[in-house]
Amino acid sequence: MALSKIIAEGVDLTDTFAFTGTVTGAGEITASTTAPSEGGAVTTNVVQGLVKSYMALNGQGTISVRGSLNATSLTDAGTGEFQYSFVNNMQNNEYVPNTELQWDENDDNKVAFSCIRKAGSSLETSQLGIGTGYAYTSLFDPLRVFAQVVGDLA
Repeated sequence: MALSKIIAEGVDLTDTFAFTGTVTGAGEITASTTAPSEGGAVTTNVVQGLVKSYMALNGQGTISVRGSLNATSLTDAGTGEFQYSFVNNMQNNEYVPNTELQWDENDDNKVAFSCIRKAGSSLETSQLGIGTGYAYTSLFDPLRVFAQVVGDLA
C-alpha cells in the first residue's frame, strides 16, 4: 500500500499487509537490557531502573491501601508506624527505599517527616517498615503515606 494511499484514505485494518525488511530492537527484555539516554551519551539498565515495589496508603483511622505494586499484608504497627510485606522479596538488603507523607490542612504549622522504620541494623528483604512523625516531638498518623523501593528482586 503506497504512503499516498494511506494519507489520502486512512488505514483500513481489514487490508492485508506485507512486510519485508528487518525489525531491530524488538524482543524480550532481560536483566541486562539497556536503553540509550535521551542524549545518547550513556546507557541505563532498564530492569534495574524500575521501581520494584510501592505502597500508597491512608494513614488515619482504619488504614487502607490506595494503590500498590508487589506489596501485601499492610500492618498498622502503632501511631506513626506502618509496615508492608513484599509479594516478591528483594534480592538483598542493599535496596533503596524512599518514603513521603501528606498531612491535612490542620497541621500547616508543623514540620513532619517520614522515614524507614526497621528492627535491627539492616533492611529486611521481605518487608518495609515506615515511620512518620512531627520533627522533634512525636510520631503521628498522617493523612497519606507513600513508599517505593528500587533494587534487585530475588
